[in-house]
Amino acid sequence: MKRLFLFNPENDIALASGLPRITPPRQAALLHRAGAMLPFWLGNAGDLILVNGDDIGDVCSWSGKLTDQYGLSGPTAVSRVDEESRLELSPWGWSHDTVAQFEKAGIPSWTMADIFGQMPARRDLSHRRTSLAFLSLWSAGYGCLPFNMPLEAQSFQVVERFVMENESAMLKSPWSSSGRGVFPVTKLSLDGSRQRIEGIIRHQGSVMVEPLMPKLLDFAMLFEYRERMAEFSGYSLFYNSTATNYGGNYVGPDELILDKLSCLVSREDIEAVRDRVAKILPCVLGDGYSGPIGIDMMVCGDGKAAGWIAPCVEINLRYTMGFVARGIWRKLRKTGRMSVSPVGSCCDGEMKKGAEPLRLVPENPWFEIMFYPETVQS
Repeated sequence: MKRLFLFNPENDIALASGLPRITPPRQAALLHRAGAMLPFWLGNAGDLILVNGDDIGDVCSWSGKLTDQYGLSGPTAVSRVDEESRLELSPWGWSHDTVAQFEKAGIPSWTMADIFGQMPARRDLSHRRTSLAFLSLWSAGYGCLPFNMPLEAQSFQVVERFVMENESAMLKSPWSSSGRGVFPVTKLSLDGSRQRIEGIIRHQGSVMVEPLMPKLLDFAMLFEYRERMAEFSGYSLFYNSTATNYGGNYVGPDELILDKLSCLVSREDIEAVRDRVAKILPCVLGDGYSGPIGIDMMVCGDGKAAGWIAPCVEINLRYTMGFVARGIWRKLRKTGRMSVSPVGSCCDGEMKKGAEPLRLVPENPWFEIMFYPETVQS
């Protein structure tokens, strides 16, 4: 069955609201439109992608160039679908707002009845407390973690106690994405952040409080979750444009990503974490979710001795840019980096050197979403 993709990066905002339909913030709406064709790298010829009808011409020109220059094929852009079409719906993430967007595009509501019924469970599992449940099971099954257990705080006073005991903390909104809603605090900065913290608790019911860890590297493990089984899909090596905001991904095969990780931590430890995650996920998710999962992790340490892995920084019950990076490698067989940045912002100068970059989506006035190949291929 062919798939119908929808790039809706505002989905975590929709989950936070709990509303049947949202008007996303301007930047999120612009990223939705600018990145609409990112699922091209996830899908195959015959699949479809929902895009704004005004952008169909630009999309056709862009995809034609990919075919001419690289011999690539992928999903076709559409703004509406025939109600009689039999399609597997593949949004970036699911929420009530996702259902509304598919309905607007012509998908009959009755075909999404099962998904709609699962939405409360999916929303609850998308809450960052799911990571806490995961870490509790990890600790019970595999021994103490090398860091203090995070907690969910319903009051500023609970946050304050944690920070006073640990000197600092990383605070996270229960529902947010791409590093937004994530910020560090220390004893000195806590009072200045009080209004923000209490605002999160007021709007989302709580705030997640985690120890500030000695990060050396960000990475993720990707899975497909079906019928209480987590099938490993690959690794994702990513970097941030600021301390917390997503900037881009390394593009390459798993073997090269493992080579980079194993400079800091042993392959045996990485593989042990991968196997343990696959065992724990069904215990955490049960029948409440089905689809792609990205588990964000960190390699931590002092840089002198062997590092250690924080096995669950965040659980993303949706597609992530790591899946896109794997799709780029699958289609192009070129190593390099992909980046996502607002038009006109400063990009990594090193990425601009060497081979001609490739636009991963049609050119637009809002976001540069690019692939910068390495000059020497491995």
